[in-house]
Amino acid sequence: MKTKKLTWINGVLLLILILAFVANLCGGVQWYGLNQLWADPNLMATKIMWTIRLPRSLSVVLVGALLAFSGQLMQALSKNPIADPSILGVNAGAMLALMIGSLFGISLSVFNTMWLSICGALITFLIVLGLSMTKQGIDPLRFILGGTVFASFISCIAYAVSLLTNSSVQFRNLLVGGFSGATYSQVELLTVGIIVVIVLVVVLRKSLTLLVLDDATASSLGAKPGVTRIIASLMVVICAGISVAVAGNIGFVGLGIPQVINYLHPDALERNVVPTMLAGGIFMLVVDLIAKTLAAPTELPLSALSAIFGGAFLFIIVAKGSRVTQI
Repeated sequence: MKTKKLTWINGVLLLILILAFVANLCGGVQWYGLNQLWADPNLMATKIMWTIRLPRSLSVVLVGALLAFSGQLMQALSKNPIADPSILGVNAGAMLALMIGSLFGISLSVFNTMWLSICGALITFLIVLGLSMTKQGIDPLRFILGGTVFASFISCIAYAVSLLTNSSVQFRNLLVGGFSGATYSQVELLTVGIIVVIVLVVVLRKSLTLLVLDDATASSLGAKPGVTRIIASLMVVICAGISVAVAGNIGFVGLGIPQVINYLHPDALERNVVPTMLAGGIFMLVVDLIAKTLAAPTELPLSALSAIFGGAFLFIIVAKGSRVTQI
């Protein structure tokens, strides 16, 4: 029965994803028909569809999937329903690393952007993890509070750096988030990230599901919680780092999407990975479409729109009195 329901949910989400992708691809300052993809390649509209809009839409859906999954994994790691890379400062750390690297003369090629972003995300994650450690393990409350404070601190540093160096225009996409200028090289980077994550999920599917249990119980069931937690943490860092490298600091995607999927289909983490990624892609496609069409020709900050929806969801979770537990 559960398998049939999950198949139905995945099918519906896939259909919505396709529709949202087509809408995002066709929408913009000027709307084009999908048939423009097969029109005369010398037409300006066809060139725009192939060189600007298609790589952007592909980047949008892949970033949405990565951010949603990173939130799902982080919530399992911390046993906290409001854990999210943006709230814990992981995204901000990746963003700051990119800014510092650029100011020191490092060329922000696709490869350099990737490793700088992942390094920044990793350092931030380790600092937040260290701040939340107790003798009994990770304190989920300290994990969230420490991460929130540290995220604010890093964001302030990033904004200060951009102002003091008169580079706010250069770092606009990093600071407010956005997909303008997305390229096929970035799509390839995101695709590699998705493939790595999926392979790790398949290999570690049982161990990842047991993360929600205490270490003693998980060990008795044959898992290695310590090793699994380290690998899962690296997966979060990779997802968040690559996403920031492509789209800048976009928050709250990993907060609400996993909660919605868990509400629709409460099940083990391994079985909810696919619907979570699909829903993350849908959410990001819709938000990006609003960002580039609502105030056209001006493009609205993607992080602001994402925060509106994510912040509202966070308020609902807090209002319901969601509890955190000790790992």
